[in-house]
Amino acid sequence: MKTCPNIIFINTDQHSWDAISAYGNTYLQTPNIDKLHRNGTSFKNTYCTDPVCAAARSSWATGLYTSETGVPFNGGSLHPDIQDIGQILKQGGYRTFHCGKWHVPGRNVRESFETLYYGHNNIGAGGAAYYDSASTHAVMDFLTNYDDKKPFYLQIGYVDPHDVCEYLHNHEEKQIPNPVEQGILSEDDLPPLPDNFNYDDRETVLHRVCRRVDDALIHARILKAVKTWDELHWRYLRWNYYRFIEKVDAEIGTVLSLLQQTDFVDNTLIIFSADHGEACGSHQLFQKFALYEESVRVPFIVSCLGEGIDVKRDRFNNTHFVSGVDILPTVCDYANVDPPDTCQGDTLRPLVEDKEVTWRDYAYIESNYWGRAIVTDQYKYITEYKPKSIEDYLPPGPNDAQLGRAQLFHRNTEPSETENLADVPEYKDIVNACKIKLFAHENRLNRQQIVQPGAQKLISNWRRRLQGYWERGY
Repeated sequence: MKTCPNIIFINTDQHSWDAISAYGNTYLQTPNIDKLHRNGTSFKNTYCTDPVCAAARSSWATGLYTSETGVPFNGGSLHPDIQDIGQILKQGGYRTFHCGKWHVPGRNVRESFETLYYGHNNIGAGGAAYYDSASTHAVMDFLTNYDDKKPFYLQIGYVDPHDVCEYLHNHEEKQIPNPVEQGILSEDDLPPLPDNFNYDDRETVLHRVCRRVDDALIHARILKAVKTWDELHWRYLRWNYYRFIEKVDAEIGTVLSLLQQTDFVDNTLIIFSADHGEACGSHQLFQKFALYEESVRVPFIVSCLGEGIDVKRDRFNNTHFVSGVDILPTVCDYANVDPPDTCQGDTLRPLVEDKEVTWRDYAYIESNYWGRAIVTDQYKYITEYKPKSIEDYLPPGPNDAQLGRAQLFHRNTEPSETENLADVPEYKDIVNACKIKLFAHENRLNRQQIVQPGAQKLISNWRRRLQGYWERGY
């Protein structure tokens, strides 16, 4: 009987799908992530389940969507009856290890995994300059000394490039001149503004109240600061973002170099992905939380640096829609462990081995409790649920009568997502088809009531703000 492989899941935080030099981005160099691509398959149609840290990570851990996990935003709490990937693999005979960022509230990582490094205080949003290096050293020690006959599952949660958020927080406190005025860089050193720096002003009410209005629900102080920025400020944000990615790529490189010197290399599967992306100036946005491509589309690579695992190499898969819910069933497949019956994802192993398999023809994404998106080969449909008149703390959907505003973008002819077709009569049938997919998908979800008091309070506070805008006909 063939030995089950060791599995390493390397994840970065806030890493957009195209911020990799092997994918043609000339404004940064990622030689080590490029190595993973050369030795594996990159899935280019990969979407997070929700563009914020805790929510997306709860899907990684459970194979469920965020309206099912109890973590539809930062501040939720994983339902206690849901098993996580560490518990499942331990029951299947693996030793399970965690190092670095976890950020699945409501689940003690130390009870589901053996922790190599997690700090005295749980690793939070920032501090990559310290935490990432410490994580790498802990993994090096582990790979050098592991001598158990059991196969291992190791997940490494790097913080960078999330520290771009700390760069943004600096602007809350003071007005900072652009880098050319400071003499830090020349204009030629800076990447250009994104093609979609402008945006559709018919966004959902949820998005505008969260991210556009002066007293926005999310990061209003940063929003106030960036409204004073000139073009060079925005371009410098992108420059900094790429440097944070290069830093975490170097950490990944140290791990990969050591792995290649061990006996594990031939029988170790490596999965690389990110929890969500970073807007980085697209649509004049920063950070995540939005349903635009830059925030929801992420890298996903399945790789092996040795010869012992069947992985098609140096290949792009541009066809299949991959989601964060696919992490758990993929790992379980390679580990020869049954995933829970409730799992919403599918194993990517047949696709990695280039086998024919029936696959979904869309991606489903949630955001900020009320936001939803469907992505197909040709279109992206973004919509929202209006807050309920009496909040019952059951994540909304499917309910046509409760839908609010919508956006529809043609992915092939207008990938910048600035031309909203939702109200164009010729696209009425497309909008309806997307709604049908949305409701059919939501009918398959096991949405549970959110009972954690802090999460209920956040929903209630946001609901009051949103309801006020709807009542004023915003």
